[in-house]
Amino acid sequence: MPFDCRQAGHTNRGLNDADVAHTLDRLHRDAGRRDARVFAKALPSVIAGKFIGRSTFQAAEPYLNEAYIPVSREFGRFMYLAAVSRGAKNIVEFGSSYGISSIYLAAAARETGGFFTGTEKDTAKAQIALENLKEAGLSRWSDIREGDALESLAPMEGPVDFLFLDGWKELYIPILELMEPKLASGAVIFADNIHSFKKTLKPFVERVCDATAGYESVVLKIGSGVCMSVWRGGRGDQG
Repeated sequence: MPFDCRQAGHTNRGLNDADVAHTLDRLHRDAGRRDARVFAKALPSVIAGKFIGRSTFQAAEPYLNEAYIPVSREFGRFMYLAAVSRGAKNIVEFGSSYGISSIYLAAAARETGGFFTGTEKDTAKAQIALENLKEAGLSRWSDIREGDALESLAPMEGPVDFLFLDGWKELYIPILELMEPKLASGAVIFADNIHSFKKTLKPFVERVCDATAGYESVVLKIGSGVCMSVWRGGRGDQG
């Protein structure tokens, strides 16, 4: 039986803040119920897809816009602790969806005296994410930029201390390349769904695992696979 590290009595700090904890509890419950309905609806397509060589995600993709598919509590807490330990003051997320992961990262930004910036292409999801951040009491330390992340993040000034990649998988490398000149030395980068989109994200993993590319990286067996990287500088800066 896994340990539950949530404290029984909420203190006014971090993830134990009453508003943050209450909002996360509600969202994780809502996500579990909605995603169960979505995947039940997608199941016939998934089964049929097996016979023509389609992956589960390829077959279910038409239904996924209705789903939360959030980070787990454990991974959310892990990112929060990583950002706080790094003292990250400029935290960026690609692909905020309904804002569950955003709450973990915005809570870290409040703790460090920094700011969290999320991105979401879907207008309705962006507005819901902002409402969820407000419910958690984190509006002062956060924002969601609506629209194409390659455009909305382009004017952002560095240094960026923490970057979470969880949007459209084909854009991981373009977003990373956009953000690279803005990354602080020692910046932490998390990229989700490494195993569930193994073929699509193989070039991304190869890039951040290339010793000459300026990163030190490890792929972790968390959820559907997480790549954690630390930025050490540009190409040719090592040695």
